[in-house]
Amino acid sequence: MTQQMSEDEIRRKAEKRVEEKLGFKIHLTFYLAVNFILFLIWLFIGLFADAGWFPWFLFPLVGWGIGVFFHSWGVYRGDRFDERREAMVQKEMERMKGGPQGPVN
Repeated sequence: MTQQMSEDEIRRKAEKRVEEKLGFKIHLTFYLAVNFILFLIWLFIGLFADAGWFPWFLFPLVGWGIGVFFHSWGVYRGDRFDERREAMVQKEMERMKGGPQGPVN
Protein backbone atom coordinates (compact mmCIF):
# COMPACT_ATOMS: atom_id res chain seq x y z
CA MET A 1 0.00 0.00 0.00
CA THR A 2 1.60 3.28 -1.10
CA GLN A 3 0.82 6.65 0.36
CA GLN A 4 -0.44 9.30 -2.01
CA MET A 5 1.92 12.17 -2.66
CA SER A 6 0.82 15.75 -2.23
CA GLU A 7 0.70 18.10 -5.20
CA ASP A 8 3.89 19.83 -3.95
CA GLU A 9 5.77 16.52 -3.71
CA ILE A 10 4.70 15.56 -7.22
CA ARG A 11 5.79 18.95 -8.54
CA ARG A 12 9.20 18.72 -6.80
CA LYS A 13 9.82 15.26 -8.24
CA ALA A 14 8.70 16.37 -11.70
CA GLU A 15 10.96 19.44 -11.57
CA LYS A 16 13.89 17.27 -10.49
CA ARG A 17 13.30 14.86 -13.39
CA VAL A 18 13.05 17.72 -15.89
CA GLU A 19 16.30 19.23 -14.58
CA GLU A 20 18.04 15.84 -14.89
CA LYS A 21 16.83 15.40 -18.47
CA LEU A 22 17.81 18.94 -19.47
CA GLY A 23 21.22 18.46 -17.86
CA PHE A 24 21.77 15.31 -19.88
CA LYS A 25 20.68 16.98 -23.13
CA ILE A 26 23.13 19.84 -22.51
CA HIS A 27 25.89 17.33 -21.72
CA LEU A 28 25.14 15.39 -24.93
CA THR A 29 25.09 18.59 -27.02
CA PHE A 30 28.51 19.68 -25.74
CA TYR A 31 29.88 16.17 -26.24
CA LEU A 32 28.76 16.10 -29.87
CA ALA A 33 29.91 19.66 -30.63
CA VAL A 34 33.35 19.35 -29.02
CA ASN A 35 34.05 15.96 -30.55
CA PHE A 36 32.96 17.18 -33.99
CA ILE A 37 35.41 20.08 -33.67
CA LEU A 38 38.17 17.68 -32.57
CA PHE A 39 37.42 15.50 -35.59
CA LEU A 40 37.66 18.52 -37.91
CA ILE A 41 40.99 19.53 -36.33
CA TRP A 42 42.29 16.00 -36.88
CA LEU A 43 41.05 16.03 -40.48
CA PHE A 44 42.58 19.41 -41.36
CA ILE A 45 45.89 18.54 -39.69
CA GLY A 46 45.98 15.29 -41.65
CA LEU A 47 45.14 16.95 -44.95
CA PHE A 48 47.25 20.09 -44.77
CA ALA A 49 50.08 19.51 -42.29
CA ASP A 50 51.19 16.08 -43.48
CA ALA A 51 51.34 15.05 -39.83
CA GLY A 52 50.01 11.54 -40.29
CA TRP A 53 46.59 10.05 -39.84
CA PHE A 54 46.69 8.63 -36.33
CA PRO A 55 43.07 8.95 -35.10
CA TRP A 56 43.86 10.68 -31.78
CA PHE A 57 40.37 12.22 -31.67
CA LEU A 58 39.03 8.77 -30.71
CA PHE A 59 40.55 8.98 -27.22
CA PRO A 60 38.37 11.87 -25.98
CA LEU A 61 35.44 10.55 -28.04
CA VAL A 62 35.48 7.16 -26.30
CA GLY A 63 36.51 8.42 -22.85
CA TRP A 64 33.91 11.15 -22.68
CA GLY A 65 31.40 8.86 -24.41
CA ILE A 66 31.58 6.48 -21.46
CA GLY A 67 30.66 9.38 -19.18
CA VAL A 68 27.76 10.38 -21.44
CA PHE A 69 26.52 6.78 -21.47
CA PHE A 70 26.46 6.54 -17.67
CA HIS A 71 24.86 9.98 -17.40
CA SER A 72 22.05 8.83 -19.71
CA TRP A 73 21.73 5.57 -17.78
CA GLY A 74 21.31 7.49 -14.55
CA VAL A 75 18.74 9.87 -15.99
CA TYR A 76 16.59 7.54 -18.05
CA ARG A 77 16.91 4.38 -15.96
CA GLY A 78 16.66 6.28 -12.67
CA ASP A 79 12.87 5.97 -12.61
CA ARG A 80 13.04 2.21 -12.42
CA PHE A 81 15.62 2.37 -9.67
CA ASP A 82 13.45 4.83 -7.71
CA GLU A 83 10.41 2.58 -8.11
CA ARG A 84 12.30 -0.48 -6.89
CA ARG A 85 13.78 1.48 -3.99
CA GLU A 86 10.34 2.76 -2.97
CA ALA A 87 8.91 -0.78 -3.10
CA MET A 88 11.73 -2.00 -0.88
CA VAL A 89 11.17 0.84 1.59
CA GLN A 90 7.44 0.09 1.74
CA LYS A 91 8.14 -3.60 2.29
CA GLU A 92 10.60 -2.84 5.07
CA MET A 93 8.11 -0.45 6.71
CA GLU A 94 5.47 -3.19 6.64
CA ARG A 95 7.91 -5.64 8.18
CA MET A 96 8.86 -3.21 10.93
CA LYS A 97 5.19 -2.52 11.73
CA GLY A 98 4.56 -6.24 12.10
CA GLY A 99 2.76 -6.66 8.80
CA PRO A 100 2.37 -9.84 6.78
CA GLN A 101 5.84 -11.16 7.62
CA GLY A 102 5.51 -10.75 11.37
CA PRO A 103 6.84 -8.29 13.95
CA VAL A 104 10.48 -7.32 14.36
CA ASN A 105 12.21 -8.81 17.41
